[in-house]
Amino acid sequence: IKKLKQEGIIKRFHTVINVGKLGYISFRLYLKFQNITPEKEQEIINYLKKQSIVPWLVSIDGDYDVGMWIPAKSISEIRKFWNNLKDKYINYIDKKYLTILTKVISFPKSYILEDKNIIQQPIAKQFTFITEPTPTKINKKDIDIIKILASNSRESVVNIAEKVGLSTKTVISRIRYLEKTGVIVGYRTMFDLNKLGYYYFKIHFDVQNLTKERESKFRAFIKQHPNIVYDNEVLGGDDFEIEIQTKSLNSFRDILNQIKKEFSDIIRDYKHMLFYKEHKFLFFPIH
Repeated sequence: IKKLKQEGIIKRFHTVINVGKLGYISFRLYLKFQNITPEKEQEIINYLKKQSIVPWLVSIDGDYDVGMWIPAKSISEIRKFWNNLKDKYINYIDKKYLTILTKVISFPKSYILEDKNIIQQPIAKQFTFITEPTPTKINKKDIDIIKILASNSRESVVNIAEKVGLSTKTVISRIRYLEKTGVIVGYRTMFDLNKLGYYYFKIHFDVQNLTKERESKFRAFIKQHPNIVYDNEVLGGDDFEIEIQTKSLNSFRDILNQIKKEFSDIIRDYKHMLFYKEHKFLFFPIH
């Protein structure tokens, strides 16, 4: 594990937080740039990386240039973020696409396991880490603990206790409470996909003639496929949004063709993007 960290293959051990349980509304924003140089684009990316309200940021090859996840407690908070961004860079923004994520499920990266029999029986469970706002009763110390664990799930209880000013026994008790209430939904390892040789794709589907039975079968397909790592439910976006990680473009095409073959009766249209660089990845906005 130390060697994988030194080589940059393992980037972080992070804690998966359901921000909906903390009262956050999850916004997803795509931006398409215009009249821009590589230097200016990097400047905008650096600006977005510094915004604590943006815990996830990615560069895109496709209809948009960057995408981000923005958990906010109110409409005024997201409006303030947008106004600040617009004041600085409006001349470089061609179009935007803002939606609300109502549910996001993370599946285990079963594709890493080469034994197909094992792949069919994932050893890790799925996590629902974005839901609609349903605030849980917590205090400031709980938030302090979450901020520490969000970026390092392996932080020792002793260090956490020292940083937040609580006893180790109390910290253990608070972490168990956060797990029990579904604020902490799990723990994951973040890999550098480029160093592992994987591509990261997003597909948006528009559907027609959808029945509950066909939707159920589509969701079941998503859940069992080892290369599909996220299932997004979106308000104001496309009908189905999934995220896929594969070894090659041909492998991605094979999966897409399989979906089109099995669900041609409901798929009206689709578009896909390549997430080619993740600049920031946390499960909680650290202010």
